[in-house]
Amino acid sequence: MRTLSLVFFLLSLTFCQKETPHFDLKIALPSDPAHLDPLFLTDLSGQKLAKFLHQGLFTREKNGFLSPWILSYKKLPHAKNEVWRFQLHSHAPSLSDIEYSLSRLIFESYPRKGDYQFLISVRLFKENQIDLEFKPGTKETEWKEKLSLPFASIIGKEEWKKGILKSYGKYKLSTWKKNEFLDLELQSKTDLEFPKKIRFLILPQSSTSLFLYKKHQLDAFKLTDFLLSLPEANSEFTLTKRGRSVQYVAINQNNPCFDIHFRKALNLAIPREMIIQKLLENHADFTYGPVPFTYMEGISKFQVIPKETYDPKLAIEELKRSTCFSKLKTTKLEFRMRGDDENQAKGRAIKQALEEIGLKIQIKPIEKAPLYKENGEGKGDLTLLTWYSDFDSVWNFLDPLFHPNKVGNGGNRSFYKNAEVGKILDQPFKNDKDALQVIERIREDKPWIFLWSIQENYLVSKDFLRYTALVDFL
Repeated sequence: MRTLSLVFFLLSLTFCQKETPHFDLKIALPSDPAHLDPLFLTDLSGQKLAKFLHQGLFTREKNGFLSPWILSYKKLPHAKNEVWRFQLHSHAPSLSDIEYSLSRLIFESYPRKGDYQFLISVRLFKENQIDLEFKPGTKETEWKEKLSLPFASIIGKEEWKKGILKSYGKYKLSTWKKNEFLDLELQSKTDLEFPKKIRFLILPQSSTSLFLYKKHQLDAFKLTDFLLSLPEANSEFTLTKRGRSVQYVAINQNNPCFDIHFRKALNLAIPREMIIQKLLENHADFTYGPVPFTYMEGISKFQVIPKETYDPKLAIEELKRSTCFSKLKTTKLEFRMRGDDENQAKGRAIKQALEEIGLKIQIKPIEKAPLYKENGEGKGDLTLLTWYSDFDSVWNFLDPLFHPNKVGNGGNRSFYKNAEVGKILDQPFKNDKDALQVIERIREDKPWIFLWSIQENYLVSKDFLRYTALVDFL
Protein backbone atom coordinates (compact mmCIF):
# COMPACT_ATOMS: atom_id res chain seq x y z
CA MET A 1 0.00 0.00 0.00
CA ARG A 2 2.82 2.37 0.87
CA THR A 3 4.50 1.51 -2.45
CA LEU A 4 1.34 2.46 -4.40
CA SER A 5 1.10 5.76 -2.46
CA LEU A 6 4.67 6.61 -3.33
CA VAL A 7 4.08 5.82 -7.02
CA PHE A 8 1.00 8.09 -7.14
CA PHE A 9 2.96 10.86 -5.36
CA LEU A 10 5.77 10.69 -7.91
CA LEU A 11 3.28 10.68 -10.80
CA SER A 12 1.58 13.75 -9.36
CA LEU A 13 4.90 15.56 -9.23
CA THR A 14 5.61 14.59 -12.85
CA PHE A 15 2.29 15.59 -14.39
CA CYS A 16 0.89 18.27 -12.09
CA GLN A 17 3.83 20.59 -11.50
CA LYS A 18 3.75 24.08 -12.95
CA GLU A 19 5.62 24.76 -16.18
CA THR A 20 9.17 25.96 -15.46
CA PRO A 21 9.76 29.49 -16.80
CA HIS A 22 12.39 29.85 -19.51
CA PHE A 23 15.74 31.48 -18.77
CA ASP A 24 18.48 32.09 -21.32
CA LEU A 25 21.12 31.35 -18.69
CA LYS A 26 21.31 29.97 -15.17
CA ILE A 27 24.26 30.99 -13.01
CA ALA A 28 25.18 29.75 -9.52
CA LEU A 29 25.93 32.02 -6.59
CA PRO A 30 27.68 30.43 -3.58
CA SER A 31 25.51 32.36 -1.10
CA ASP A 32 22.45 34.54 -0.94
CA PRO A 33 23.31 38.26 -1.05
CA ALA A 34 22.60 39.88 2.30
CA HIS A 35 21.49 43.09 0.57
CA LEU A 36 20.71 44.47 -2.86
CA ASP A 37 21.03 47.95 -1.41
CA PRO A 38 24.13 49.40 -3.15
CA LEU A 39 25.43 50.82 0.15
CA PHE A 40 25.73 47.33 1.64
CA LEU A 41 27.10 45.30 -1.28
CA THR A 42 30.23 44.10 0.51
CA ASP A 43 30.16 40.33 -0.15
CA LEU A 44 31.16 38.56 -3.36
CA SER A 45 27.60 37.51 -4.30
CA GLY A 46 26.42 41.10 -3.90
CA GLN A 47 29.34 42.46 -5.93
CA LYS A 48 28.58 40.09 -8.81
CA LEU A 49 24.90 41.04 -8.85
CA ALA A 50 25.88 44.72 -8.70
CA LYS A 51 27.54 44.40 -12.12
CA PHE A 52 24.23 43.23 -13.57
CA LEU A 53 21.81 45.44 -11.66
CA HIS A 54 23.51 48.68 -10.72
CA GLN A 55 24.88 51.71 -12.51
CA GLY A 56 26.43 54.92 -11.18
CA LEU A 57 27.17 58.25 -12.81
CA PHE A 58 30.42 56.78 -14.17
CA THR A 59 31.76 53.42 -15.29
CA ARG A 60 35.41 52.44 -15.20
CA GLU A 61 36.73 51.39 -18.61
CA LYS A 62 40.23 50.43 -19.76
CA ASN A 63 40.75 53.90 -21.20
CA GLY A 64 39.41 55.82 -18.20
CA PHE A 65 36.02 56.76 -16.81
CA LEU A 66 32.95 57.14 -19.01
CA SER A 67 29.35 58.05 -18.29
CA PRO A 68 26.23 56.88 -20.13
CA TRP A 69 24.18 59.77 -18.74
CA ILE A 70 26.41 62.85 -18.59
CA LEU A 71 26.39 65.18 -21.59
CA SER A 72 29.03 67.55 -20.19
CA TYR A 73 30.53 68.71 -16.89
CA LYS A 74 32.67 71.59 -15.73
CA LYS A 75 34.36 72.89 -12.62
CA LEU A 76 32.81 76.03 -11.12
CA PRO A 77 34.73 78.74 -9.26
CA HIS A 78 34.31 78.43 -5.50
CA ALA A 79 36.03 80.17 -2.60
CA LYS A 80 36.63 77.04 -0.57
CA ASN A 81 35.61 73.68 -2.06
CA GLU A 82 35.61 71.82 -5.38
CA VAL A 83 32.25 72.28 -7.15
CA TRP A 84 31.38 70.53 -10.40
CA ARG A 85 28.24 71.02 -12.52
CA PHE A 86 26.88 68.15 -14.60
CA GLN A 87 24.61 68.48 -17.62
CA LEU A 88 22.68 65.25 -18.06
CA HIS A 89 21.22 63.58 -21.12
CA SER A 90 17.45 63.41 -21.43
CA HIS A 91 17.60 59.61 -21.09
CA ALA A 92 19.40 59.81 -17.71
CA PRO A 93 17.55 58.83 -14.51
CA SER A 94 15.45 61.54 -12.93
CA LEU A 95 17.33 64.23 -11.00
CA SER A 96 15.29 63.22 -7.97
CA ASP A 97 16.66 59.65 -8.11
CA ILE A 98 20.24 60.86 -8.62
CA GLU A 99 20.02 63.41 -5.80
CA TYR A 100 18.47 60.84 -3.45
CA SER A 101 21.01 58.10 -4.22
CA LEU A 102 24.10 60.32 -3.89
CA SER A 103 22.76 62.09 -0.80
CA ARG A 104 22.52 58.70 0.91
CA LEU A 105 26.33 58.53 0.65
CA ILE A 106 26.53 61.62 2.87
CA PHE A 107 23.75 61.10 5.40
CA GLU A 108 23.37 57.33 5.91
CA SER A 109 25.61 54.89 7.78
CA TYR A 110 27.10 51.98 5.84
CA PRO A 111 30.35 49.93 5.80
CA ARG A 112 32.20 51.99 3.17
CA LYS A 113 31.13 55.44 4.37
CA GLY A 114 34.77 56.43 4.90
CA ASP A 115 35.34 56.21 1.13
CA TYR A 116 32.82 58.98 0.49
CA GLN A 117 33.83 61.59 3.04
CA PHE A 118 35.06 63.77 0.17
CA LEU A 119 31.43 64.39 -0.90
CA ILE A 120 29.91 67.42 0.85
CA SER A 121 26.63 68.13 -0.91
CA VAL A 122 24.38 67.25 -3.85
CA ARG A 123 22.22 70.05 -5.26
CA LEU A 124 19.75 70.21 -8.12
CA PHE A 125 20.51 73.29 -10.19
CA LYS A 126 17.87 73.32 -12.90
CA GLU A 127 16.41 70.97 -15.49
CA ASN A 128 18.90 68.18 -16.24
CA GLN A 129 21.66 69.86 -14.20
CA ILE A 130 23.11 68.83 -10.87
CA ASP A 131 25.96 70.24 -8.76
CA LEU A 132 28.30 68.08 -6.67
CA GLU A 133 30.45 69.71 -3.99
CA PHE A 134 33.67 67.98 -2.87
CA LYS A 135 36.23 68.70 -0.18
CA PRO A 136 39.17 70.87 -1.27
CA GLY A 137 41.99 68.93 -2.92
CA THR A 138 39.75 66.08 -4.15
CA LYS A 139 41.24 64.85 -7.43
CA GLU A 140 38.97 64.43 -10.45
CA THR A 141 40.17 60.83 -10.84
CA GLU A 142 39.26 60.14 -7.20
CA TRP A 143 35.65 61.29 -7.34
CA LYS A 144 35.14 59.62 -10.72
CA GLU A 145 36.55 56.38 -9.33
CA LYS A 146 34.36 56.45 -6.23
CA LEU A 147 31.24 57.44 -8.20
CA SER A 148 31.79 54.44 -10.48
CA LEU A 149 31.62 51.91 -7.62
CA PRO A 150 28.44 49.94 -6.79
CA PHE A 151 27.93 51.88 -3.54
CA ALA A 152 27.27 55.08 -5.53
CA SER A 153 24.74 53.43 -7.86
CA ILE A 154 21.49 55.17 -8.66
CA ILE A 155 18.21 53.65 -7.45
CA GLY A 156 14.59 54.79 -7.73
CA LYS A 157 13.67 57.01 -4.78
CA GLU A 158 9.92 56.41 -4.60
CA GLU A 159 10.25 52.67 -5.29
CA TRP A 160 12.89 52.29 -2.57
CA LYS A 161 10.56 53.87 -0.01
CA LYS A 162 8.10 51.04 -0.82
CA GLY A 163 10.76 48.36 -0.46
CA ILE A 164 11.14 47.87 -4.22
CA LEU A 165 14.49 47.97 -6.02
CA LYS A 166 14.46 50.05 -9.19
CA SER A 167 17.96 49.86 -10.64
CA TYR A 168 19.52 51.41 -13.74
CA GLY A 169 22.04 48.75 -14.74
CA LYS A 170 21.89 46.27 -17.62
CA TYR A 171 19.27 44.23 -15.78
CA LYS A 172 16.31 44.75 -13.48
CA LEU A 173 15.32 42.47 -10.63
CA SER A 174 12.03 40.66 -11.29
CA THR A 175 12.02 38.08 -8.46
CA TRP A 176 14.12 37.40 -5.36
CA LYS A 177 13.29 34.29 -3.35
CA LYS A 178 15.72 34.36 -0.44
CA ASN A 179 18.21 31.50 -0.28
CA GLU A 180 16.77 30.01 -3.49
CA PHE A 181 17.07 32.21 -6.58
CA LEU A 182 17.05 35.68 -8.13
CA ASP A 183 15.55 36.37 -11.56
CA LEU A 184 16.88 39.23 -13.68
CA GLU A 185 15.53 40.69 -16.93
CA LEU A 186 17.42 42.76 -19.48
CA GLN A 187 16.36 46.43 -19.36
CA SER A 188 16.94 47.09 -23.08
CA LYS A 189 14.89 44.97 -25.49
CA THR A 190 17.22 45.82 -28.39
CA ASP A 191 20.51 44.75 -26.76
CA LEU A 192 21.49 41.45 -28.42
CA GLU A 193 24.89 41.09 -26.70
CA PHE A 194 23.30 39.99 -23.45
CA PRO A 195 20.77 37.26 -22.58
CA LYS A 196 17.23 38.51 -21.96
CA LYS A 197 16.59 36.51 -18.78
CA ILE A 198 19.03 35.14 -16.19
CA ARG A 199 18.28 33.10 -13.11
CA PHE A 200 20.86 33.15 -10.30
CA LEU A 201 20.54 30.01 -8.21
CA ILE A 202 21.77 30.08 -4.61
CA LEU A 203 23.94 26.95 -4.43
CA PRO A 204 26.35 26.87 -1.46
CA GLN A 205 27.83 23.48 -2.42
CA SER A 206 29.86 23.31 -5.62
CA SER A 207 29.02 19.58 -5.86
CA THR A 208 25.35 20.55 -6.39
CA SER A 209 26.39 23.07 -9.05
CA LEU A 210 28.46 20.42 -10.82
CA PHE A 211 25.53 17.97 -10.81
CA LEU A 212 23.22 20.57 -12.38
CA TYR A 213 25.91 21.59 -14.88
CA LYS A 214 26.30 18.00 -16.05
CA LYS A 215 22.51 17.80 -16.43
CA HIS A 216 22.63 20.97 -18.62
CA GLN A 217 20.60 22.84 -15.99
CA LEU A 218 23.35 25.33 -15.07
CA ASP A 219 25.51 27.53 -17.30
CA ALA A 220 28.18 28.94 -14.97
CA PHE A 221 29.55 28.39 -11.47
CA LYS A 222 32.74 29.03 -9.53
CA LEU A 223 34.94 25.96 -9.24
CA THR A 224 36.44 25.13 -5.89
CA ASP A 225 40.10 24.10 -5.91
CA PHE A 226 39.07 20.45 -5.49
CA LEU A 227 37.07 20.40 -8.73
CA LEU A 228 39.76 21.82 -11.00
CA SER A 229 41.00 18.34 -11.98
CA LEU A 230 37.63 17.43 -13.51
CA PRO A 231 37.69 16.50 -17.23
CA GLU A 232 34.95 19.10 -17.80
CA ALA A 233 37.24 21.84 -16.44
CA ASN A 234 39.28 22.10 -19.63
CA SER A 235 40.59 25.30 -21.17
CA GLU A 236 37.61 25.66 -23.53
CA PHE A 237 34.99 25.82 -20.77
CA THR A 238 37.00 27.25 -17.87
CA LEU A 239 37.41 31.01 -17.45
CA THR A 240 40.19 32.11 -15.10
CA LYS A 241 40.45 35.47 -13.32
CA ARG A 242 43.74 36.32 -11.59
CA GLY A 243 44.96 39.01 -9.22
CA ARG A 244 41.51 40.20 -8.09
CA SER A 245 41.71 38.89 -4.54
CA VAL A 246 43.86 38.37 -1.48
CA GLN A 247 43.30 35.63 1.07
CA TYR A 248 44.67 36.34 4.53
CA VAL A 249 44.33 35.68 8.23
CA ALA A 250 43.32 38.80 10.17
CA ILE A 251 45.23 39.03 13.48
CA ASN A 252 43.00 40.81 15.99
CA GLN A 253 44.88 44.02 16.86
CA ASN A 254 42.57 44.62 19.82
CA ASN A 255 44.47 41.93 21.74
CA PRO A 256 47.62 43.51 23.29
CA CYS A 257 49.29 40.08 23.47
CA PHE A 258 49.40 39.95 19.68
CA ASP A 259 52.47 42.19 19.52
CA ILE A 260 54.91 42.57 16.62
CA HIS A 261 56.97 39.51 17.66
CA PHE A 262 53.84 37.33 17.78
CA ARG A 263 52.73 38.62 14.38
CA LYS A 264 56.17 38.07 12.85
CA ALA A 265 56.20 34.52 14.22
CA LEU A 266 52.84 33.73 12.59
CA ASN A 267 54.02 35.02 9.21
CA LEU A 268 57.31 33.13 9.35
CA ALA A 269 55.51 29.88 10.21
CA ILE A 270 53.46 29.51 7.00
CA PRO A 271 54.87 27.35 4.14
CA ARG A 272 53.00 29.27 1.44
CA GLU A 273 54.81 27.74 -1.52
CA MET A 274 54.13 24.17 -0.35
CA ILE A 275 50.44 24.90 0.37
CA ILE A 276 49.99 26.56 -3.04
CA GLN A 277 51.66 23.65 -4.83
CA LYS A 278 50.23 20.68 -2.94
CA LEU A 279 46.89 21.78 -1.49
CA LEU A 280 45.85 24.45 -4.00
CA GLU A 281 47.48 22.65 -6.97
CA ASN A 282 49.11 25.90 -8.12
CA HIS A 283 45.76 27.66 -8.49
CA ALA A 284 46.86 30.61 -6.36
CA ASP A 285 49.52 33.30 -6.79
CA PHE A 286 51.98 34.87 -4.38
CA THR A 287 51.46 38.27 -2.83
CA TYR A 288 53.91 40.85 -1.58
CA GLY A 289 52.36 41.61 1.78
CA PRO A 290 48.71 42.46 1.09
CA VAL A 291 49.11 43.04 -2.66
CA PRO A 292 49.01 40.46 -5.51
CA PHE A 293 52.22 40.15 -7.55
CA THR A 294 50.34 41.37 -10.64
CA TYR A 295 50.04 44.84 -9.10
CA MET A 296 53.55 44.88 -7.68
CA GLU A 297 55.02 44.19 -11.10
CA GLY A 298 53.76 47.57 -12.29
CA ILE A 299 54.98 49.70 -9.37
CA SER A 300 57.80 47.71 -7.79
CA LYS A 301 61.41 48.78 -7.45
CA PHE A 302 62.44 45.11 -7.39
CA GLN A 303 63.70 43.32 -10.48
CA VAL A 304 62.45 40.08 -8.91
CA ILE A 305 59.69 40.48 -6.33
CA PRO A 306 60.63 38.59 -3.12
CA LYS A 307 58.23 36.04 -1.67
CA GLU A 308 57.14 36.17 1.96
CA THR A 309 59.70 34.33 4.11
CA TYR A 310 59.10 30.85 5.54
CA ASP A 311 61.42 30.05 8.48
CA PRO A 312 59.89 28.00 11.34
CA LYS A 313 63.06 28.16 13.47
CA LEU A 314 63.10 31.96 13.31
CA ALA A 315 59.34 31.91 13.99
CA ILE A 316 59.95 30.09 17.28
CA GLU A 317 62.61 32.65 18.24
CA GLU A 318 60.24 35.54 17.49
CA LEU A 319 57.47 33.90 19.48
CA LYS A 320 59.77 33.65 22.51
CA ARG A 321 60.34 37.43 22.32
CA SER A 322 56.62 38.14 22.63
CA THR A 323 55.61 39.91 25.86
CA CYS A 324 52.90 37.28 26.44
CA PHE A 325 54.96 34.23 25.51
CA SER A 326 54.24 32.25 28.70
CA LYS A 327 50.51 32.96 28.38
CA LEU A 328 50.43 32.17 24.65
CA LYS A 329 51.97 28.72 25.25
CA THR A 330 48.92 27.63 27.26
CA THR A 331 46.14 29.61 25.56
CA LYS A 332 43.97 28.06 22.84
CA LEU A 333 43.71 30.61 20.06
CA GLU A 334 40.35 30.70 18.27
CA PHE A 335 40.84 30.45 14.50
CA ARG A 336 37.61 31.37 12.69
CA MET A 337 36.70 30.69 9.07
CA ARG A 338 33.85 29.82 6.73
CA GLY A 339 32.48 26.35 7.31
CA ASP A 340 32.83 25.01 3.75
CA ASP A 341 35.29 22.22 2.86
CA GLU A 342 37.64 24.43 0.86
CA ASN A 343 38.19 27.02 3.59
CA GLN A 344 38.53 24.36 6.28
CA ALA A 345 41.16 22.51 4.25
CA LYS A 346 43.23 25.70 4.01
CA GLY A 347 42.53 26.38 7.68
CA ARG A 348 43.82 22.97 8.72
CA ALA A 349 47.07 23.53 6.79
CA ILE A 350 47.57 26.90 8.50
CA LYS A 351 46.63 25.40 11.90
CA GLN A 352 49.24 22.65 11.50
CA ALA A 353 51.94 25.20 10.61
CA LEU A 354 51.13 27.35 13.65
CA GLU A 355 51.04 24.36 15.99
CA GLU A 356 54.49 23.33 14.75
CA ILE A 357 55.93 26.51 16.32
CA GLY A 358 54.28 25.74 19.67
CA LEU A 359 50.87 27.46 19.53
CA LYS A 360 47.53 25.87 20.42
CA ILE A 361 44.93 26.51 17.70
CA GLN A 362 41.21 25.72 17.79
CA ILE A 363 39.40 25.93 14.45
CA LYS A 364 35.90 27.37 14.66
CA PRO A 365 33.90 27.03 11.41
CA ILE A 366 31.09 29.62 11.14
CA GLU A 367 28.46 30.48 8.53
CA LYS A 368 29.28 33.52 6.41
CA ALA A 369 26.83 36.04 7.86
CA PRO A 370 27.74 35.57 11.56
CA LEU A 371 31.44 35.21 10.69
CA TYR A 372 31.54 38.61 8.98
CA LYS A 373 29.30 40.22 11.59
CA GLU A 374 31.29 38.97 14.59
CA ASN A 375 34.65 39.62 12.96
CA GLY A 376 33.51 43.19 12.26
CA GLU A 377 32.69 43.48 15.97
CA GLY A 378 36.26 42.49 16.88
CA LYS A 379 35.54 38.93 18.03
CA GLY A 380 37.92 36.01 17.58
CA ASP A 381 41.73 35.83 17.62
CA LEU A 382 42.52 34.83 14.05
CA THR A 383 40.10 34.89 11.09
CA LEU A 384 40.63 33.45 7.61
CA LEU A 385 39.15 35.93 5.13
CA THR A 386 39.21 36.82 1.43
CA TRP A 387 39.09 40.29 -0.09
CA TYR A 388 37.83 40.75 -3.65
CA SER A 389 38.74 44.14 -5.13
CA ASP A 390 35.98 46.53 -6.19
CA PHE A 391 38.04 48.03 -9.00
CA ASP A 392 41.35 47.62 -10.78
CA SER A 393 43.77 49.63 -8.62
CA VAL A 394 46.51 48.87 -6.10
CA TRP A 395 44.77 51.32 -3.74
CA ASN A 396 41.78 48.99 -3.53
CA PHE A 397 44.05 46.52 -1.73
CA LEU A 398 45.22 49.22 0.70
CA ASP A 399 42.66 51.89 1.53
CA PRO A 400 39.60 49.82 2.56
CA LEU A 401 41.68 47.17 4.32
CA PHE A 402 44.11 49.25 6.37
CA HIS A 403 42.66 52.74 6.83
CA PRO A 404 42.43 53.43 10.59
CA ASN A 405 38.97 54.99 10.14
CA LYS A 406 37.54 51.95 8.36
CA VAL A 407 37.95 49.31 11.05
CA GLY A 408 35.49 46.43 11.31
CA ASN A 409 33.08 45.79 8.47
CA GLY A 410 34.36 48.84 6.61
CA GLY A 411 37.15 46.51 5.41
CA ASN A 412 39.84 46.84 8.10
CA ARG A 413 38.90 43.58 9.84
CA SER A 414 42.15 43.24 11.78
CA PHE A 415 41.47 46.59 13.52
CA TYR A 416 44.87 47.84 12.37
CA LYS A 417 45.52 51.48 13.31
CA ASN A 418 48.59 53.24 11.97
CA ALA A 419 48.44 57.05 11.79
CA GLU A 420 51.23 57.22 9.19
CA VAL A 421 49.39 54.84 6.87
CA GLY A 422 46.12 56.74 7.42
CA LYS A 423 47.79 60.05 6.57
CA ILE A 424 49.09 58.75 3.23
CA LEU A 425 45.74 57.13 2.38
CA ASP A 426 44.00 60.46 3.06
CA GLN A 427 46.22 62.37 0.62
CA PRO A 428 44.24 63.70 -2.37
CA PHE A 429 47.24 63.19 -4.66
CA LYS A 430 48.85 59.75 -4.37
CA ASN A 431 51.33 57.99 -6.63
CA ASP A 432 53.16 54.65 -6.91
CA LYS A 433 55.84 55.81 -4.47
CA ASP A 434 53.13 56.45 -1.86
CA ALA A 435 51.64 53.01 -2.53
CA LEU A 436 55.02 51.34 -2.00
CA GLN A 437 55.51 53.26 1.23
CA VAL A 438 52.14 52.05 2.56
CA ILE A 439 52.83 48.46 1.46
CA GLU A 440 56.25 48.39 3.16
CA ARG A 441 54.85 49.82 6.40
CA ILE A 442 52.05 47.24 6.44
CA ARG A 443 54.58 44.46 5.78
CA GLU A 444 56.61 45.71 8.75
CA ASP A 445 53.59 45.85 11.07
CA LYS A 446 52.10 42.52 9.87
CA PRO A 447 48.44 42.98 10.91
CA TRP A 448 47.69 39.88 8.82
CA ILE A 449 49.19 36.53 8.10
CA PHE A 450 49.85 37.29 4.43
CA LEU A 451 48.82 34.26 2.37
CA TRP A 452 48.11 34.32 -1.38
CA SER A 453 45.91 35.61 -4.18
CA ILE A 454 43.26 33.10 -5.23
CA GLN A 455 42.75 32.31 -8.89
CA GLU A 456 39.02 32.40 -9.63
CA ASN A 457 37.99 29.64 -12.03
CA TYR A 458 34.52 29.43 -13.55
CA LEU A 459 33.10 26.46 -15.41
CA VAL A 460 30.78 27.70 -18.16
CA SER A 461 28.55 26.18 -20.82
CA LYS A 462 28.46 26.64 -24.59
CA ASP A 463 25.37 28.82 -24.13
CA PHE A 464 27.27 31.10 -21.76
CA LEU A 465 30.14 31.48 -24.24
CA ARG A 466 27.68 32.75 -26.85
CA TYR A 467 27.47 35.98 -24.83
CA THR A 468 31.10 37.12 -24.90
CA ALA A 469 30.25 40.39 -23.11
CA LEU A 470 29.26 38.40 -20.01
CA VAL A 471 32.83 37.22 -19.37
CA ASP A 472 33.68 40.55 -17.67
CA PHE A 473 30.66 40.16 -15.38
CA LEU A 474 32.01 37.08 -13.58
